Amino acid sequence: ALLIGLEAVMSKRHHFLIDPKVQWAIIRRMMMHWSLTVLALLAIGIGVQLTYASESRTFMEAMKNSFTAQLPLLCVMLMLVPVYVWDVVKLSHRFAGPMLRLRRILKDLGDGRRASHLRFRPNDFWQETAIDFNHFYEQHLALKDRCEHLQSELSAARADADKPSNAELSV
Repeated sequence: ALLIGLEAVMSKRHHFLIDPKVQWAIIRRMMMHWSLTVLALLAIGIGVQLTYASESRTFMEAMKNSFTAQLPLLCVMLMLVPVYVWDVVKLSHRFAGPMLRLRRILKDLGDGRRASHLRFRPNDFWQETAIDFNHFYEQHLALKDRCEHLQSELSAARADADKPSNAELSV
């Protein structure tokens, strides 16, 4: 099922990471939290071994016993790391993809080109941003068209002013 889901998502996406800088930062943060959780579990296990063991143990013995007792849990957690990373990547696609689309449209507009309306995938975050941007974009296009129309009227008026009048031509 995981492979089928992986193939379905990858068929829609062309890149594993859409915005690598942002998405790697999120993955690193998630891995830091995961590592701290594992260390906390080990520390709790060592503390339990030192506090509640029937015989007196050294710290190294408590650490070995704790690690041995928690080894199955640690193996499961280690096997789940790819699942966690994949889930974080999928979730981050839902906001990195929209921002990539918005940046591309803004670049086109900044370069003086017309752009398409902003559309996000159905499950993407910031749907309201697309609606607001598209409203702004419609206003921008209307003002740009009005400006071009006024510029053409001004050019025509200047051309008419430069033409000699009939009275000037008859003299």
